[in-house]
Amino acid sequence: MKRTFTLSVFLLIIVSFWSCKDKVNIPENVLSQPQTIAGLRKVILKENMVFGTTSLKGIVISDAQQKNISNGEIIVQEEGKDAAVILQMESGADQYPLGAEIQIDLSGTSPVIIKGELVITKLKSTQVKLTGKTVTLTPKVTNLPTLLINARYWGPVLVKLEKVELSGGNAGLLSGEFTLEDGVGTVYSNIFPAAAFSANQAPDFVQAYTGILRIQDEKFFINPRNLDDIQVGLKELLEDFEAASSSVYDLKTLTFKTGAWIVDGGITANTSADLKTGLQSIRLQGTVDNNTRKGILAMTFDLKAVKSLKISHGIYPAAAETGNVNPTTLNVEISRDGGNTYTLLEQIEVDIKSAVLKTNTIPVNAGFGENVRFRIVNSSLPFTNKNKPRINIDDILFLF
Repeated sequence: MKRTFTLSVFLLIIVSFWSCKDKVNIPENVLSQPQTIAGLRKVILKENMVFGTTSLKGIVISDAQQKNISNGEIIVQEEGKDAAVILQMESGADQYPLGAEIQIDLSGTSPVIIKGELVITKLKSTQVKLTGKTVTLTPKVTNLPTLLINARYWGPVLVKLEKVELSGGNAGLLSGEFTLEDGVGTVYSNIFPAAAFSANQAPDFVQAYTGILRIQDEKFFINPRNLDDIQVGLKELLEDFEAASSSVYDLKTLTFKTGAWIVDGGITANTSADLKTGLQSIRLQGTVDNNTRKGILAMTFDLKAVKSLKISHGIYPAAAETGNVNPTTLNVEISRDGGNTYTLLEQIEVDIKSAVLKTNTIPVNAGFGENVRFRIVNSSLPFTNKNKPRINIDDILFLF
């Protein structure tokens, strides 16, 4: 009898507990305080959700200056993680440059889903602060099947596809919507007409295509941030002037690693005095009124889409050269018409006191479909014997 009574009381308590539990009032606002961007992406969205105070840190992977992103948007990725989020600023989005680390306080904001993407809206600039740290994030190298499976989990992370065919766009330019195919799958890419690089010619094939992974409903996009995200061919090409030799200053053509070069008033030099990075360098001189010794080192071939070149140079350390009172200079010139005409890119002043080669980086920014070639002219004033000061050149690095 006693046991039956005890069991009845126990059951009554349980029923009362569940009855009371059903009557618990749910707060009008659900507060969330994720500690990381990866944690933010795992938050289960609920109606009336509001974020509390946070101090999330992330790296800006969007490039506001290049304008291939909607006004007011910043895209931030957690360092070392496949997790990113879109921040919609009320104002001041341009103050957060590519690569900057920021600290984000989400207090008072709410998450929304816009066309399949998680977006934090109405952020004030006082809630997004620069830490002073700059980071260059390495894009996640992936393929289309992997990307399509994981896109909604990663968010708008920085990704890279290799060996991609492009089609679409507007009028053959890097503008509009493109289709990207890697032989396994298909995604899209969007380049705004207002993007800083939209006037460049669009390639049909690229070695690598980097961009921010975006979603628009059921379509997936990889949107490049700038021209550097689109790698058409080789990333770099080095000419070391090691593959041929000549000890005659008169005009000749020598075939080096990158192709045939005209050496007019120069030799390949390998003495202990010559500055060089390998076994030999070009020693460029030139003689006034001598048409076979003009002091020119020139390519006979074109390269496509050169972004910049690095030229290493130094003085040949003879007494006349190191004691020269006039500037020792090289003119770096570019031709865009197959070598018919040249224009000056930059004049380099050679340091006659340096015992080592020095390197100048010269911007070129040729378009994807643009063929260019270069020549280096000894533009120094001659000595009284009409010979110009001798200059060592080694190496030349082309960057694409």
